[in-house]
Amino acid sequence: MKDSIHNYIQSCSQCCKFNVRRQKPPDLLQSIEPPAEVFQVLGLDWWGPAPVSTNDNKYVLVITDRLSGYVIAKAAPTNTAQTTAQILMENAILIHGAPDKIITDQGQHFNNELIHALISLIGSKHLFSTPYHPQTNGQTERFNATFATQLSKYCNEDKADWDAYLSSVVYAYNHTQHRSTGFPPYQLAFGRLPRNPFDAPRSEFKFTRPNDHWIHLQRFKTYANKMARRNIQQQQIATK
Repeated sequence: MKDSIHNYIQSCSQCCKFNVRRQKPPDLLQSIEPPAEVFQVLGLDWWGPAPVSTNDNKYVLVITDRLSGYVIAKAAPTNTAQTTAQILMENAILIHGAPDKIITDQGQHFNNELIHALISLIGSKHLFSTPYHPQTNGQTERFNATFATQLSKYCNEDKADWDAYLSSVVYAYNHTQHRSTGFPPYQLAFGRLPRNPFDAPRSEFKFTRPNDHWIHLQRFKTYANKMARRNIQQQQIATK
């Protein structure tokens, strides 16, 4: 029966197209120490080219926080150094601050004078993943495979509207609990569970003093970051 199921799946074009095995062979994996704080280490990767959308977009820059798994993804017509620098600055650095480290592959859109100058200007360190150790930036690349699969399910036949669903796919990803950390990325990144747009209106509001909220937030962040790091390390050991 197992062979029959395997043969059926292999003959299904949709299964072969979308249900791709994500796990690397054990001998290719290396444990990478998770950072101590959120937005301390960011991974960047370009996805594409995709079919040109009605908004003229064909690429997506994916920015992933290495501890929380929180993702920022922006569609763009090009994947040049200028586009990379603009998206990184406007959607990550000017909102969440400068990270200690930025991890990318060695593509020309990352390995160039403009990006080197930007990263030096903000006081960050630029680390490169290599073809021999692609898992260095594997978290970002795994999201790329995940969201590409989800977009394929929703966009129209000519794929011209794929970027219209990008924000919704990223939202769902950031608000879903991750097995590697035990928390939704949003909760780890911001210290609270999000209020979803389809939740029932709250009947009561409890106002707290700003310093009370700060104390609660700091306690949660200390606990959550510690638990997330431990869970990531245990996951790394289990996959060796």
